Amino acid sequence: MFYYDSHKQRFRRRMCGPVHLFRPNDTLCTDDLNKKFDVPSGFHGNFTIGQTVADSVCKVLPTPYHDFFEALLVAKPHGPGKVGSHFCEVWMAQRKYNGMTITSSACIDSNGIPRQYNMTTSTAHGVVQVAQFIFSNISIGRLTDEDFAPSEACAKRYPLPACASGGAQSLDLYRVRSAREPNILDNRNLGDALGDMAFFCATSGMDESQVVTRWSVLANASWGQYGYCLYRGGVNRCYGNTGKQVGRESALGLGAGPVQGQCSPNDDVGSWFAFPSEGSCPPNATLGTGGCTWVAKPKRTVSAACILHERGLKQVCAEEIGHAPMIKSATIFRLALESSDPAKGGCPDITDASDMNLVVI
Repeated sequence: MFYYDSHKQRFRRRMCGPVHLFRPNDTLCTDDLNKKFDVPSGFHGNFTIGQTVADSVCKVLPTPYHDFFEALLVAKPHGPGKVGSHFCEVWMAQRKYNGMTITSSACIDSNGIPRQYNMTTSTAHGVVQVAQFIFSNISIGRLTDEDFAPSEACAKRYPLPACASGGAQSLDLYRVRSAREPNILDNRNLGDALGDMAFFCATSGMDESQVVTRWSVLANASWGQYGYCLYRGGVNRCYGNTGKQVGRESALGLGAGPVQGQCSPNDDVGSWFAFPSEGSCPPNATLGTGGCTWVAKPKRTVSAACILHERGLKQVCAEEIGHAPMIKSATIFRLALESSDPAKGGCPDITDASDMNLVVI
């Protein structure tokens, strides 16, 4: 279902779709709500993930409101088209944004209604993502505020409370990043070996120019809601986490555990973690000092290309897609970060530019 109100500048998308990465029959359901006005929280965009009300989780992002069809404001006519039995005029626009090329097109019928809307995003590294919307059973009429009311998860259960006391837990975790990014965990997301297969085994492809750092972590295992840690306004920030608590969820939120695996083992698809800077323990402090929730130390950094090709992860991923847990793939990944010895499955350490102290004269 898609609701669009251009006059009051708001839209909503409710949809479910298949995700075949872990299991053939996995389904991801989202309720994506965007409003320019009447947003007391300050978050103009929020979305709810989950197939049932009780098992849904609210996510928020600090993004300004963007009209769903805003690209059409600069689109140019591209000739006649047809969607099903409906004749329409094709309009197309292309723009550059943060190193990406975004191409948008729509087929508009004689009533000014988009019958189809396409968005293609491509990067300089050859990664291409395509989204296509075909609209049917279209109704034109008045929409109410109730059509754009927040979900129960966003209205009453955001953010989720921390899990019951889990004590201190030692973890080997991994961060995939650009070699130019500072090698720190404050306000960053990372995952365990099984959870990172959501990136390395994704059919859209992995950016092979990136590096992977293995971290030794000691954390308070009263996990909070997983927050999205993003680079915004020149700094990294986490959004949606539960205070100082380390956030946690199953990879892509698709594990068997409830509420996206926040408090469950996630041994089917692995776990992702969010490390809010507010929870970082001061240097040489023990876990819990002043309420701090995590201590971490980097161990090794290797190239993603070595893991994918020299260690053969790309081929094994192709064999394991759709058959979670991806134990063979995760084992290759873990061994690549354990040592630099190829005989033991290791990848060589690389010189990480972010760890170098450079003096410019």
